[in-house]
Amino acid sequence: MKTKLSLLGIPLVACAFLTLPACEDSDGPAEEVGEAIDDATDSRAAEGVKDAVEDTADAVEDAAN
Repeated sequence: MKTKLSLLGIPLVACAFLTLPACEDSDGPAEEVGEAIDDATDSRAAEGVKDAVEDTADAVEDAAN
């Protein structure tokens, strides 16, 4: 009985691992406005470095998709 239950759980876990990464991680409007305010006011420490890292991360993400 325990083995049968384990064998039923394996496909369920596999489906979860295959479908969850396919979900798009999009920023909501409030987060976009907050980032725009931070960028406009330069209120973050090392703003230039963080912007460069964010741009590079966005480029890598776009290339991967």
